[in-house]
Amino acid sequence: MGNLELEVEGEAELDGKVYKIVRVPNADELKGYPPSWDFIKSSMLTYRPYFRGKVLEVNGQMIPTVGEYILDLDEEMYELLMDIYYTFKVNKPSIETNISTVITRQIDLLEQKLGKTFSEVEKTSLYIRYAVEVAILKDIGVIN
Repeated sequence: MGNLELEVEGEAELDGKVYKIVRVPNADELKGYPPSWDFIKSSMLTYRPYFRGKVLEVNGQMIPTVGEYILDLDEEMYELLMDIYYTFKVNKPSIETNISTVITRQIDLLEQKLGKTFSEVEKTSLYIRYAVEVAILKDIGVIN
């Protein structure tokens, strides 16, 4: 799928269409860096992704798809993708908003969720992790 080889886990029918379910690896599961890593790393403050996938609402749950594939994401990566979707597709942000804005917001939300303040080293590590996951999302074609 896109620039990454993903395994099909099964099939599901949504809105009368049959989709293949693919497990998308997170930053910890992927060996090495994804092909888009260098692009993401060098353009964090200017990159404004275009959301190429679709989000289907099924029983109140938002399900991300790309073409004939349903994306099976872990919770953090799902929240990152939904933040990208709402930020860049639904809300049409100001020109100053970029992927770095979304990643910083995700780190802030994680701090709130865990009820702790991260050190600068922890924030840097999380920032890199989220950036790798953005590169993975770009490589599978859900964002451009």
